[in-house]
Amino acid sequence: MIKENKSSANTGFKKFIFYLRWFLNSKFYPILIAVSVLISHTFSIEELGITIVLLTVFTGLIICDDLSFIISPLFLSFFMFSEKSVSSGRFYEKPYLIAMVIGAIVFGVFTISHFIIHRKNITLKSFSSSKLSSGFVLLSIAFLLNGCLNLDEYEIGNITFSIALIFSLLGIFFLFTINVNKSKSLMNNLMFILFLVSVLITLEVLIAVILAERVPSAIDTYKFQIVNGELFKNSIKLGWGMWNNIGGFLAFLLPVHFYLASTKKKVGFIFYITALISMLAITITLSRSSLLSAGITFVICAILCCFTGVNKKINRIITIAIFVLGVIGIIVLWGKITTILGDYISRGLDDNGRFEMYKHGLLNYLLNPIFGGGFTSSYPTEYQFIFFLPYRYHNTIIQMLATCGSIGIFAYLYHRYQTIKLFFSRKTLSTVYLALCIGTFLFASMFDNHFFNIYPAFTYSIMLMAIEKTTE
Repeated sequence: MIKENKSSANTGFKKFIFYLRWFLNSKFYPILIAVSVLISHTFSIEELGITIVLLTVFTGLIICDDLSFIISPLFLSFFMFSEKSVSSGRFYEKPYLIAMVIGAIVFGVFTISHFIIHRKNITLKSFSSSKLSSGFVLLSIAFLLNGCLNLDEYEIGNITFSIALIFSLLGIFFLFTINVNKSKSLMNNLMFILFLVSVLITLEVLIAVILAERVPSAIDTYKFQIVNGELFKNSIKLGWGMWNNIGGFLAFLLPVHFYLASTKKKVGFIFYITALISMLAITITLSRSSLLSAGITFVICAILCCFTGVNKKINRIITIAIFVLGVIGIIVLWGKITTILGDYISRGLDDNGRFEMYKHGLLNYLLNPIFGGGFTSSYPTEYQFIFFLPYRYHNTIIQMLATCGSIGIFAYLYHRYQTIKLFFSRKTLSTVYLALCIGTFLFASMFDNHFFNIYPAFTYSIMLMAIEKTTE
């Protein structure tokens, strides 16, 4: 009788673990994370989102045999931090700092435990045989060597920032490459998670606009502000990022909507509509570089979805309708559009000091041509060294030259050669749209700091991993 009870209990426990593992690897788990992040951000109760993320991630690290489940919390968690909470400074208070340190240590312990428990599912060979591994390694070496001959200005920031960059690129790519199983479902799951990220950011923008304060002059608040009928650009902040960060991330993920619009039968038109809403959110951010890169990408994707995938006919109808209605809408509502989005018109093609930054970056390179001036080089730019972030040149090529020199730009171009070669070796629709995501990200990074903002690189690295890991 006792043996039967034990056997029954063991069977019940195994079923529980089975269903829990199934949930963490299903599409319900990313939805749970996305909803909890949106609630946490909207009501500034980040503790709720952090608790849900940590409990589920710790559980998954023990019971899941690969890291696929962790992609959704990795992508989504960053967006739970609201402007109200960040501006209040409470995350820099002692109790929160202690909690963060403890959480990081516990996370490290669970991660190590995962790799010990599921060591049979770890394949180091998959990294060594990757078409991108040598490029990632070379780029990481270039980051580590930044400014190593510019000893007069070498600081601890040269090391700390290079380590952060290496982890976001090589580290993330390595961990997921050796512990994510090849499968046909990997790409579908990734696209769904990326879609959720885009929808989450879009909702945060729209909620902020709905709750925007109508004030007669610019004052410091936690909300978006509309001053005399015009969006006040300096108020466009969501805590985790400001206008350029918000617009850049939405532009980065815009092709995902079109991929789903091209591949989901019967319901594909829904994703074309969400692409339009995402484009609206990008416009609202008043980020000119994001609007430019997203605008080009939108046109390319709209044309592409008219001639590829399973919804070509309906996508052609929608595209023509959008063009016609768009022209009519611009003509009829031009006055309101120019008022609300007046910042675009007032700034026009003004370079906002970028050409001066580029000049400083090139001069820095000429002074330190081999390894660059380093990430903390004090050659004057618009921005000073902030925490562990580098001086900003708002251009990936200039940034690599100024901070990592000839070694850095060679490593970057070699990495870029490998990624392009990978794209052409995988002739699938998913690869095309992910290539457009990455292309949009890199194009926008020629006018902003996206490639060096650490967090977007997580998404970039896992996209490349998925292209290699997806079986056709």
